[in-house]
Amino acid sequence: MRLFLVIIVLALIEASSFAQSNDLVNSKLGIKTSINLSSMVGSTFVNPRIKFGYTAGSYFISNPKKKTSVYAEIIGNFKGSSFNNGDIGYSKIALFYVDASLLPKFQLKNKHAICIGPTLSYLGLSSLYVGDKKKSEIDKLNIKPWDCSLALYYHIPKTILTIQFGTKIGLLNINNNLILNNVFPAINPKGSIQNISFEIGMLF
Repeated sequence: MRLFLVIIVLALIEASSFAQSNDLVNSKLGIKTSINLSSMVGSTFVNPRIKFGYTAGSYFISNPKKKTSVYAEIIGNFKGSSFNNGDIGYSKIALFYVDASLLPKFQLKNKHAICIGPTLSYLGLSSLYVGDKKKSEIDKLNIKPWDCSLALYYHIPKTILTIQFGTKIGLLNINNNLILNNVFPAINPKGSIQNISFEIGMLF
């Protein structure tokens, strides 16, 4: 995890240095923040529901005024899933990922833009909660540390910021033979788990 974060920081520094040294006036390195709605779908868990989360990090756009350019981001992403399993059943799984995306960006005639492409994610933290307890029941769930998603963003530029709507659809089964003893209701350790999320954010 630490090595992954070091690589991310170095990549951001390199991107910033590249922009400055080449005087890419039209390129932009900024900050992204957003709220998200996420869930963990598949055949492993019972009664998954929507969970609220948020993201924060950095983004880079090369030559945003061109019709075709590149959008990249590295963000911390708090997501997971809520569950409707009563007062004694598991009620929430909280996940923290570091997401790295590199997406082609296509500008539309109305100056809006669409970005679509892959996101690579590394799982930093995972916790399971039961009922309405504030303290997690289980930490470090047996979930695969790497995930890959298809990201789709829609950009609406404003004077000071850009409004971003998006979704990330998990392409991998992240279940790593997850077994939860003494947790109600029983789960399917051989079932599938895929992340899905929807975002509304701002780019500064």
